[in-house]
Amino acid sequence: MTTIKELTIKVNEVIDDYRERYPEVKLEGKDYLPFKISEEWGECIKAFLMATDRGRQKGLTKEEISKNLSDEMADVFAYILAFAQQENIDLEKALEAKWFQYLKQK
Repeated sequence: MTTIKELTIKVNEVIDDYRERYPEVKLEGKDYLPFKISEEWGECIKAFLMATDRGRQKGLTKEEISKNLSDEMADVFAYILAFAQQENIDLEKALEAKWFQYLKQK
C-alpha cells in the first residue's frame, strides 16, 4: 500500500513539473494551495451534481461523468496533500490523533 508520504512526494513531483512547463502561472505564496483546493472542490461538486442527476449532463455518458468525478476528487486530494506538507502537517499523525482515536475506544 502506498503511504501518504509517498503520495505527497509524487504530488510534489507533478507540481514541480507543472511549474517548469507553465512558468507564467504563479504557484508561489502560502495562499495558492488553499485557493486551488477551493477551485478543485467546486469542480468536484459540479461533477457530483452531474453524477446524481442534479446538474446538466452536457452530453456526457454516465461513465464519463463518473470518471470526471474521480478525476476531480483526485485533484482535491492531491492539493490537500501538498497543502498539508506546506503547513508542516503530518496527515498520518493527524488522522491517528483526530479520527482513529475513536477506534481505540471500542
